[in-house]
Amino acid sequence: MSLAVPAPFTARLVVEPGWIDPNGHMNVAWYMAAFDRGSDPFFDFVGLGWGYTREGEGSVFAAGCNVDYHHELLAGDALLVATRLLDHDPRRLHLHATLHREPDGVLAATQEIPFVHVSLATRRSAPIPASALSLLAAVQAAHGKLPRPEGLGRVLGIR
Repeated sequence: MSLAVPAPFTARLVVEPGWIDPNGHMNVAWYMAAFDRGSDPFFDFVGLGWGYTREGEGSVFAAGCNVDYHHELLAGDALLVATRLLDHDPRRLHLHATLHREPDGVLAATQEIPFVHVSLATRRSAPIPASALSLLAAVQAAHGKLPRPEGLGRVLGIR
């Protein structure tokens, strides 16, 4: 029996009133929170979710982030977060996620984010457990069939 790998992993959220800033739309900090919450199904699937972290051996830490904002979001908007694995090695993960407003599918934001696996005892980079690496390989095989997202690895600056 083969493992059914979601491609991509998805999560649904709703823009909460407390996420709205004085501009009347979702504050940039809450886009990060939405992407973070939206990645939970992926991390749970590969065995590196919050349950793994609570066991105290290891965790994954964000090592950087690019976020592009395409459309503003308002209180009460329904959201679909789609997370995919772009690449991994024995210590690192490279993820991409999209945030769409539902039900119209408007792209609100994209995120590209590398993670490093860390030992919670040493607070330093450590190898990803073999069980998670096996699942990551299956996910990468499934996600590698998806079209490559535009704008990966872009540099920020003023032209």
